[in-house]
Amino acid sequence: MMTRSQSILPTTVIRQRVQHDGLRFKAWCEKGLGAQGAVRLAMRGMLACVVCAAVTSTPAFADGACDAMPVTAAKVEWLGHDLSINGVPAQAAMLTIDASSKQIQNAYRDYWVAHHVPTHVMSDGHTLLLSAISSTCSYTLQIPANQGSPVKGLFSAMTLGQVNALPRTLRPANYPLPLGKVTLDMTSQDNGTVARTVQMTLPEASAADASSTYAERLARDGWHAVSGGPALSSPRTAPFGYALAMQKNGYRLDAAFTPASGSTTVVINVAFEE
Repeated sequence: MMTRSQSILPTTVIRQRVQHDGLRFKAWCEKGLGAQGAVRLAMRGMLACVVCAAVTSTPAFADGACDAMPVTAAKVEWLGHDLSINGVPAQAAMLTIDASSKQIQNAYRDYWVAHHVPTHVMSDGHTLLLSAISSTCSYTLQIPANQGSPVKGLFSAMTLGQVNALPRTLRPANYPLPLGKVTLDMTSQDNGTVARTVQMTLPEASAADASSTYAERLARDGWHAVSGGPALSSPRTAPFGYALAMQKNGYRLDAAFTPASGSTTVVINVAFEE
């Protein structure tokens, strides 16, 4: 469907928003999703639908470009047209919709029913995850539950059956990653800038120690510190995380560390201007 207002956010803004989500996305925290909830729910929602695709996809609706828009939005802010989530091609946008959560859920369902595509609804009481999977595409829309008009939501579309390799400039040989488990890997390309966002679980129980160890490793490899230190929600409060920003040879690296039940979660953003 056509929308009334559209814009494209540059890669630098996407990177800032992801770091903000990792450290200070209080609106989502207040809805019970936790400090890292916005990033995890957004990407895992898309990936969960891809996993389901093998058993629920249908050939009834051919949309090879994955450009269907199942709801009418008053405003669309594209986070990226050329994204890759754990290697899977994707695009994502923030939508502002002049309707209630229930009306959006019904419109989403009705659109896909008309195209003979199965839909699914998941909810944790705070957030609704609406999904639809055709033979070639997986669509998701995440919105707050039980909210009146207008509603803001995250819309995404992923292309099934394809896997993208990391761009040469974003391969790990160009920058070190800390020792830990990768839980999310997203890349984007925008106006000559390529960027990669990696979310990891680190073994360190202290976010401060994890941040310091990683900063020291980067410094040994020739990276120069731009900024770093504790992240505070307000003056005279205890830090809820730690952040650092470093540069080297055209690369910019930002990292946000938060404690996570005996371990540390870090969101690392690397950008390079080609």
